[in-house]
Formats: sequence, C-alpha cells, structure tokens
Amino acid sequence: MRVNKKVAATASALMMTTGLLAMAGSSTASAADGCNNNNGRTVQEVIGARGQGIELRVNGAGDGTCAWGRIVVGAVGMHVWVDRSSDGGRTWEPQLGWREIESGGSVWTEAWRDRNGQLMRACGDSGYNTTIHCTKWY
Repeated sequence: MRVNKKVAATASALMMTTGLLAMAGSSTASAADGCNNNNGRTVQEVIGARGQGIELRVNGAGDGTCAWGRIVVGAVGMHVWVDRSSDGGRTWEPQLGWREIESGGSVWTEAWRDRNGQLMRACGDSGYNTTIHCTKWY
C-alpha cells in the first residue's frame, strides 16, 4: 500500500502535536504535586480589602498534607494563590495555583504538597493593582 508523503507528514505532525499537548496537560497536575482539595478544612483566614475571605485550606497529615487557597464572599476579578516556603517564610515559591474569580463569588487554587517542614499561606487581592492580603504561614 502506497502512502502519500503529504498525508504521512500531516499524520506524523498531528501525532507529535497530540503528544506534546498531552505532556503539557500533565505538567499542571505534577506542578500541583498530585494533591487534591477534597474534604479540606480552613486553618488560616484573613479578610481582604473588600470584605472577601481569603482562606488557607488543608487536608491530610504529615508529609501527606496538601494545601490550597480559596476566596469566599468575593467578586469577579479578585485573585487567590498560595505561597510555599522551605525556610520559615524568609523566602518562598510565589503565586502557586493563581486563580481569578470569573463568575460568582468564590474560587480556589489547585492543592499543593506541604512536606518536609514546608510552610504554606494563601494570598489574594481585590483585583489587579490592589492591596494583597495573606494569611499567616501554616
């Protein structure tokens, strides 16, 4: 069976693109450390400039702890993310799982692994170029 070179090249390019897209999709899951945000509890909270609650939520225990940020009683355009620190909060990985409320009044980030003595906090704002409020480190 003869295969047209153009058809073979197109099929090959399509398979490569599909593979790259699959890898790109999986990088998000691994970036969030394979955690989930099921059955969590709020461990820290701060009130933002417009009255929104910015929460740090966790589930699990020990090295299996996962943490994520959530805004409640918010509005469209508000943002939430988590920071993770390995040195007691002196330095940190910023804006993990950054999310914006696009509709409704609530949004949450992906969950991130909190292990080996790492600390987490949730931060948020009332929109671009507004004051940032963060929970205490947990």
